[in-house]
Amino acid sequence: MRLTKLLLIPFLLVNIINASYVDTGHAKVSIVKQNAFFDENNEIFVGIKMDMQKNWHTYWKNPGDSGGPLTVEWSFKTSNNQQITASDTFWPKPSLIPYPPLMTYGYSDFVIFPFKLKNTNISNDFYLEANINFLICDDICVPESATVKTKFSDISLDNNLAKWINMVPKSTLPIVAKVKNNILEIRFSFNEDIEDIHFFSDDQNLTAHSKIQNLKQEENNWLLEVPLTSLEVKDKISGVLNINSNETFLINSNIEQISLDTSISIFQALLFALIGGLILNLMPCVFPIISLKVLSFVSMGGDSAGKIRIHSFIFSLGVIATFLIIAGVLLFFRTIGEFAGWGFQLQSPVIVAFLCLLMFIIGLILLLDINIGTNLSKLGSIGSNDSSYFSSFMTGVLAVVVASPCTAPFMGAAIGYALIQPSLVTIPVFLSLALGFAAPYLILGFNPALISKMPKPGEWMVTLREFLAFPMFATAIWLLWVFSLQTNLNSLVSLIISVFIISFLAWIFIKVNKQIYKVLLIVFGLILLSFQMTQINYENKSNGENILTEGNIIWEKDIEQKYRAANQSYLINFTAAWCITCQANDKVALSRKAVKHYLKVNDINYVVADWTDKDSGILDVLSSYGRSGVPLYVFWRPGMQDPLILPAILTEQILLKNLK
Repeated sequence: MRLTKLLLIPFLLVNIINASYVDTGHAKVSIVKQNAFFDENNEIFVGIKMDMQKNWHTYWKNPGDSGGPLTVEWSFKTSNNQQITASDTFWPKPSLIPYPPLMTYGYSDFVIFPFKLKNTNISNDFYLEANINFLICDDICVPESATVKTKFSDISLDNNLAKWINMVPKSTLPIVAKVKNNILEIRFSFNEDIEDIHFFSDDQNLTAHSKIQNLKQEENNWLLEVPLTSLEVKDKISGVLNINSNETFLINSNIEQISLDTSISIFQALLFALIGGLILNLMPCVFPIISLKVLSFVSMGGDSAGKIRIHSFIFSLGVIATFLIIAGVLLFFRTIGEFAGWGFQLQSPVIVAFLCLLMFIIGLILLLDINIGTNLSKLGSIGSNDSSYFSSFMTGVLAVVVASPCTAPFMGAAIGYALIQPSLVTIPVFLSLALGFAAPYLILGFNPALISKMPKPGEWMVTLREFLAFPMFATAIWLLWVFSLQTNLNSLVSLIISVFIISFLAWIFIKVNKQIYKVLLIVFGLILLSFQMTQINYENKSNGENILTEGNIIWEKDIEQKYRAANQSYLINFTAAWCITCQANDKVALSRKAVKHYLKVNDINYVVADWTDKDSGILDVLSSYGRSGVPLYVFWRPGMQDPLILPAILTEQILLKNLK
C-alpha cells in the first residue's frame, strides 16, 4: 500500500456494538440487508453501511495514489450444523477524489458495500459478527475500525442497498487492449457521445493515477490512452470503465504489447549500455573533463602503483554513484506519475547557470594556476592537478553531469528500455552504462605499465594544462548560449556579469600575497556572487519559435497523425540546445544544402521539436518510441507501416540514404 496522502494518525479507533450502528469517530457504521429472508437459492445481500461526516471519504479496492481499501472479516454462530459463507466485497463504481497533485478513487459522504451471504439451512436464525477496518480521510487520514455483533433477524432493511448493488459493474465491455511503451491503448465501440470517461484499473501499481487519460474518436471506435507507471503488465488487464458517469463496464481483456523498433532484451540493453558508456568518452561534451583526469594520471606517473589504482577506483566510484543517483531521480519521477528524460537536469536554467560558472572557474584555475591554499584546497581541486581523493571523486561526478546531455550510439535504446522497466531492471542498465564510461580509467589505473608509457611529467604539462583551459571556456560559452535560449536577455546579462565578477576577483587573487587576504577575498566573492545569482530570473521561456526552430515547422501535439492522415511525408528532429550530439548532427547533416534541397524536392515536411525546456508532450512522444532523450529522428512517408527511427549519429550520406 502506498503512503497516505498527508497524515496517518498512529492509533486505531475501535468500537463494538449490538445496536443499530457504531460511531467510529468520523463515520456511523452498521449492517443492513436487502430482504427479510433468504431467496430460493438460500442467498441474500447484506451491506456494510457507512454514513461519513461531510467531506470525508473512504476508498475503492484500488485507492489510487494513496489510501487503502475496506476489509471485513465475517464470523457466524449457528445451530443445527448450519453453514453460512460470505462473499468477497462487491465494489460499487468509484468516483475520482482529487487531492492535487494526487488522485484517489473512492466514495464521499455515504456508501454501502454489498456482500452476499449463503445459508444451507434457512429455517434457523443465527448470529453474525463483522470486524470492519477502513481508512477515512479529509485533510488527514484516520484508520478506523468497528466490530458489529448482531442477530440476523435484527438487521434493518435498507432500500438504499439495492441502489448500491446496481452500482456494481456487471456488464463486460469488449475491448482491444495494447500496450505501446508507457501507454495503455483501450479501443472499444460505444454508440453515444462520450463527455466523460475514466478507466479504473484493479492493479494499483499499473496506471499513473494523476495523469490525464486522453480520449480520441477513430473511424469506427473510440481510443482511450491511459498513461502507465511501468510496463509491468502481464497478459491480461482488468478494471472498471466508467462512461458519462452513468454507464459502467467491467474490463477483462488480454493485451498485446507493441513497440516501434524497441524490442530488445535485458541482455541486449546491458550490452548496449556498456558499449554506449565506452563510446560516451569520445563525445565532445565529455572531452574537457576527461582530459583533466588523463592529465592527473600523467602527473602521478612517478607515484606508486597502489596510489594510482586507488585514484582510478575513486574516480570510477564518482562516475557510478552519479549515474545511480540520476537513475534514482528518474525512478522517483516515475513513481509519482511524472516522467523525466535523459539530460533532464540541463532543462533547468539554474543548473545550466551553475555549470557555466563552474566551467569558467575551472578554466581560470587551469590557465592561471591559481592556488587557493592548503585549507581551502578542495574548492579548487577539480580543476587542478591536485592529487587528493576528493578531486578524483568529484572529477568523476562532474564528468557524468557534463556527459549526460550527450547520447552515444546504443545508449538511446538501452536507456529508453531501462526507464520503462521495473526498478530491478533499470538500476543494472544504468550500472552497466556507468561501468562502460569508467572502464578506460579503471584499465589505465590498474595497469601502471600503460601510464609509464605516457610522457614523463615536466614543463610541457604546464602548457597542456593552460591549453585545457580553453575547452572549459568553450563549454562555458556553450552553456551561456543554452541559458540564453531558456531565459531572457536580462537574465543572460546578469549571468555574464557574474562571469565578469569571477574574472575580476581571480585577477585580484593572484595579485595579493597574504593568505588571509586570499581567504577574505574568497568569502567576499562568494557573498557577492550569491547576491548576483539571486537577481537572475530562472523561469523558462514559453515554448515557441527560437533559434533552433526558426525557419522550420514547429512541433505540436498530434502533428504526426495530421501528416499521416493527409498522406504527407515528414521528418521530425527531436533536439535540444544542450544536446551536443544534436548540434553536431545539425551542422554535418541536417543543415547541409544537399539535405535541404532533397527535403524540398521530395516534399518532406521538416519539423523541429525543441526539448531545451521541459515539455511533457515531447517526452511522451519520445517514450512512445522507446527513447528517453534526444536526439531522435523520425521519418515517415506514404506507404510505410510505421515511422522509421534514424541513427542517433548522422552524416549527410547516412541521412540521405535513410530518406531514400
